[in-house]
Amino acid sequence: MSKKSNKKKIVVSTEKKVKLAPAVSKKRKASTTSSIQKEFVFNQSNYTFVFIGLALIALGMMLMMGGNMPDSNTWDEGLIYSTRRTLIAPIVILAGLGVEVYAIFKK
Repeated sequence: MSKKSNKKKIVVSTEKKVKLAPAVSKKRKASTTSSIQKEFVFNQSNYTFVFIGLALIALGMMLMMGGNMPDSNTWDEGLIYSTRRTLIAPIVILAGLGVEVYAIFKK
């Protein structure tokens, strides 16, 4: 029977360690930020439509406001369930949301 030796083997590398520098593009030099032109996603017409859409949504919310009864002892169904509040105001709000979607997708 042979005995296994418990000797540890040490491996020594003879190569020199090289420090790596960060990669720098040769094309890119120290340039100023004024020479780089950034292109925005939206232009002036997009923002115009955004503000029009916000105005329509705000108008629709104002059309829904109100509802105070002139007398607390009487119930007037015409004030609460008027055509202005149940039909016109939601249509105006949806139109405003449609304008917002158009403003986002307009190129």
